[in-house]
Amino acid sequence: MEPLGSDDPEELGPYRLVARLGAGGMGRVYLARSPQGRTVAVKAIRPELMGDKNFRIRFRREVEAAGAVGGRYTAPVVDADPEAPIPWLATDYIAGPTLAEAVAAHGPLPVESVLVLGAGIAEALISVQAAGLVHRDLKPSNVLLAADGPRVIDFGIVRASDGYDLTRSGALFGSFEYMCPEQATGEPLGPEGDVFSLGSVLTFAASGHAPFSGSAAATLLYQVVHSAPDLTGVPEPLDKIISLCLTKDPRLRITPDKLAAACAPGGVEQLAADGWLPPSVTSSIALRAAAVQTLDSGPDGPVVLRSTESDHERDAYDFQQERLTYTPRPDRATYGAGRGRAAYGFEGAEAPPGTDGPSTLGTDASSTRDSGGPYDGSGYPGRGAEVPPTDRGGMGGGYGVGDGADRTGGESPSAAVPPAGAEPYSAPEEPEPYRASGHRRAVPRPGPSRRTVLTVSAGSAAAAVGAGLVLSRRKEPSVRSLEPAGPAPKPLWTYRGGPLLQAPAVFQDGAALVKTRPGDLVCLDLKDGTRPKWVYEGISQSPTPAVLAFDAAIALGEGSTVIGVDPVDGTERFTIDFGPDFRFTTLLGAVDDRAISVIGVRLRRESQEQGVATSTDTVFGVDLAARRAEVIPISPEDVGIKLAPVIIPGYFVYADGLRNVTVRDTEGSGVLWRHPVGYDLRPGLAVINGTVFAIGRELKALDLGTGGLRWRVRPERGMFASLGGYGNTVYVTGTDPAGVYAFNAGTGARRWFCPTPRLNIDQPVTAGPDAVYVPAYKNKNGIYAIGAAKGRLLWNFTDGLETGVNDWQLACDHSGVLVAQHYDRTYGLPAP
Repeated sequence: MEPLGSDDPEELGPYRLVARLGAGGMGRVYLARSPQGRTVAVKAIRPELMGDKNFRIRFRREVEAAGAVGGRYTAPVVDADPEAPIPWLATDYIAGPTLAEAVAAHGPLPVESVLVLGAGIAEALISVQAAGLVHRDLKPSNVLLAADGPRVIDFGIVRASDGYDLTRSGALFGSFEYMCPEQATGEPLGPEGDVFSLGSVLTFAASGHAPFSGSAAATLLYQVVHSAPDLTGVPEPLDKIISLCLTKDPRLRITPDKLAAACAPGGVEQLAADGWLPPSVTSSIALRAAAVQTLDSGPDGPVVLRSTESDHERDAYDFQQERLTYTPRPDRATYGAGRGRAAYGFEGAEAPPGTDGPSTLGTDASSTRDSGGPYDGSGYPGRGAEVPPTDRGGMGGGYGVGDGADRTGGESPSAAVPPAGAEPYSAPEEPEPYRASGHRRAVPRPGPSRRTVLTVSAGSAAAAVGAGLVLSRRKEPSVRSLEPAGPAPKPLWTYRGGPLLQAPAVFQDGAALVKTRPGDLVCLDLKDGTRPKWVYEGISQSPTPAVLAFDAAIALGEGSTVIGVDPVDGTERFTIDFGPDFRFTTLLGAVDDRAISVIGVRLRRESQEQGVATSTDTVFGVDLAARRAEVIPISPEDVGIKLAPVIIPGYFVYADGLRNVTVRDTEGSGVLWRHPVGYDLRPGLAVINGTVFAIGRELKALDLGTGGLRWRVRPERGMFASLGGYGNTVYVTGTDPAGVYAFNAGTGARRWFCPTPRLNIDQPVTAGPDAVYVPAYKNKNGIYAIGAAKGRLLWNFTDGLETGVNDWQLACDHSGVLVAQHYDRTYGLPAP
């Protein structure tokens, strides 16, 4: 939940807007109140899209589809006006996290909860099918967990079961991990497809992972169509029930009514009557309820959230540290074009009997970031864009509970507040994109502009709301202030060129090598990187850093080519083409000085004219000196999550698809040892002084040679989420409370803990000789620096840009210079 911005309307139809619940590329969703006091979620389409006639038609059809679907386990539509200047749709407000948020924050659900979940969603699908529709985007972020059962939301890409498409034809819509085979191959899609997606959703609920995975969209779709589902960690009898949903042939899948009976023979209401969720999830629902009750307590009606920061939109749930003010809004004329149209059969804003008074919602500060929140306000892949293969891109919005506005949704983070008189650094002028002469150049891309947030004076409601929000959150008696010790440093230099790939810099002799789109390797001097020392064009967009090996900076080219660039002057030293039988997609790292490791595909030729892929996610060891590529025998099942190995001489260390830490010998490619961790194993690992560090609900230190446990430590609450290391210290982020821990890498003794605002736990901790750096949960809130010696929060640096899925990429040179990359800008920041 966020404050309203300066460009948000005061009202939509008869509804007064109270806060923003989420925003995506296509629209926004607001918490709102009717004149009669009913709390609703209002979805509104961005005004700038209203010129697209087809887009308005699609929204009108979404209104029709959502209004046609009834049943207890959906979020019913209460009002709509698709013909308004800003079309909008209001639904009942459901207090509860999404399934994605709940599993990310608290782990997989117990068997009893998953059975209720399966029965409730099956009942919702019966209602969808009864309306003659197919949902087509059933996924964890489109399922809400309410106290009395699940709710299915978001009918933005629904399709009529008679084949009438409510979205643009000829495109592939939906979330790839939860897509059914017939949808992936473009075949006719019927109600059976939703049952397959439900099986994938239940797999995630029971195990914490989807049944199909892959590092690329094509790989993932291949798995959905051809591979057996990965039901690792799914207990009985759920594995048998889910298998009936995940049958490849749609004619053989279980029907929703039979599935509901299998999960809840006595009816889902009976199972959910006495509480169906684990206490941790139930507690998060109560926190949400308390927060919205506080917002409803203003003397003149619902309290409206407004931010007082001009360059930073602060998050609504952290009153003390975000400097928010809260004030009731004056009465204004109706923004839209009247109440919902009678043709759609909506009853307006009147609450039905038994539902008078506000619904409730709050924020759950323990939810993790990669959760795919429902209030992203979209629901449509706009103007020909395809839905990305994850929930991160703000597609597939809905009407449930959650704050997430960017990439996955989820809840909004806190942001550090500078001390009095000091603001986080914000460049006073936009640097011009670098334009090189000659055949080597950086492609200029304009960056998004900084927006200004309306400032409203604090009223008498501020104290009441602030106190209520503070009371609704658990307090840390020993946690220090989140105020940084001082202002952020001014960058040594700023380079602006083409949009950057999501890969941190690597360092070579006082220079940083970064990768940009559409395929440039750029060398920036650490003393003054305003203009590149050189730019090499023609590399692939492999989303990993360049590799220093074989006396060159190594990058992948097109097909199966490997390119070596002289790190001094950028001239091409070699290009090795491994032939038509290989395709290389991702550069993993250097095995030794003459060999690298890559992900790719090996083809088996059935004829001279046609090549057929016989494997996916194959890992290769590429000997640059011998010009030979050999398969490292890691099966597709073994690479069940994003492969992010640590490669050091003799060892290939990674988190495998069965949630083990696995170590292979780089010489013979055999498995040296595996150590089971469990569903909560995070993909990022670290190796320090012969010790492998893995994180999840605890931090484990494992002997690199044998896999033996050296020590382990657990947080008091929450879980560890990302890590990094420097010297003899391992640094780990925590989720509850948010912050960074420092442990002695040899003994596990805790050195310090530094509390921070909410962090982006998908990125590793970046450590240098004097400081530790971690990115904020939201891109616009930048990065935080923590002193390595005492664990003191030093400063918060940001450029104020909100760039969606383009995370900050950080790398620290041994001299202490931090290279921070953000969208199309690279900053050189001095050591503390």
